[in-house]
Amino acid sequence: MMNKNDAKISQELLNEILANESILLMQTLNYHWNLVGPQFQDYHLLFDKQYNQLFADLDKIAERIRAVQGQALGSFKNILSAASLKEDSGKAPKPQQMIINLLNQYEILIEQIRAAIITLDKKTTDFGTINFLEELLTQHEKTAWMLRSLSEK
Repeated sequence: MMNKNDAKISQELLNEILANESILLMQTLNYHWNLVGPQFQDYHLLFDKQYNQLFADLDKIAERIRAVQGQALGSFKNILSAASLKEDSGKAPKPQQMIINLLNQYEILIEQIRAAIITLDKKTTDFGTINFLEELLTQHEKTAWMLRSLSEK
């Protein structure tokens, strides 16, 4: 069994990531639902793939939180208060701006995951969470690369 200090650090970092993944999921769904224009078909399919992956990731993150004896955030209020990503709650932007906005969110999340891995490595012996986050990081880096390829950034 993991010591209480390691568990606490892992739970906090994972819940912060869970909160940001939730914001990114909602933003991706918003864009998927409100997309218009000549890129509709391609972007609609891309966003569909991304939100399904994000939803699967949320479940895995929550399960990892439970595995380290934590309580996963389970309300919009708690998710919004724990998230550092900001909701895109205005009118849906043009498709190209959607790509740029999502890329920016992924880049912030990637940096958050990297920082969490470093913290866990320095302050804990929670190698399971480190491994889990390394896999999540690799997956998000691939998504960011794809979004970057579609953007002019």
